[in-house]
Amino acid sequence: MTLVKICGLTHPDDVVAARDAGAERLGFVVGYPQPVPWNLDIPRARELMALGGAAERVAVVGGDAESIIRIVSETGVGLVQLHADEPPAVVEAVAATGVHVLKALSAEAGKAAGAAEDWVALARRFVDAGVAEILLDSRSADRPAGTGQVFNWGIARAVVDAVDVPVILAGGLDPANVADAIAAVRPTGVDVISGVSGVEDRKDPALIRAFVAAVRGAR
Repeated sequence: MTLVKICGLTHPDDVVAARDAGAERLGFVVGYPQPVPWNLDIPRARELMALGGAAERVAVVGGDAESIIRIVSETGVGLVQLHADEPPAVVEAVAATGVHVLKALSAEAGKAAGAAEDWVALARRFVDAGVAEILLDSRSADRPAGTGQVFNWGIARAVVDAVDVPVILAGGLDPANVADAIAAVRPTGVDVISGVSGVEDRKDPALIRAFVAAVRGAR
């Protein structure tokens, strides 16, 4: 079964909607080092995480190892997603604490992604540094995620086939295209922000349900 992560949760109703729709993972952006519309401080993140039921909580972070380790400790998450330009040394330091580290690798939206072998080599460097999972996403000049732009599925499939850790696909996924993405890439999981968002970066419960249903129906 393909895992579903609903990310960028900022409101109790959105957490409950994602939980009740059956998402296996809930993503909370915590203490992110640049302005993004989903950013939470640690107390607010803990309040929202408490509503997640059986779903796995993911702290989506960025920056230096010390800041990331503090967020992990104070939120109590077992899975942390490094979603900035952290080098392998930061991965090593965070992974050494025993937390499950997911490293995002992002392509700039609207530009050629480059050669698949370069992405494979990059992913392998982070695997060697201790990541438990790789996430592939699209970014823009003003947003590190949630761009609505699709990551190159051919490159994503090459990474899936080349590394021995789970690969999560993000970048421009929505209820209309996620089944095709799963068929093309065969990721361990899929991650969505903008594809299930409504007004003011809040989540739309109907879109969340449609997204989860599309993933469940994918072949």
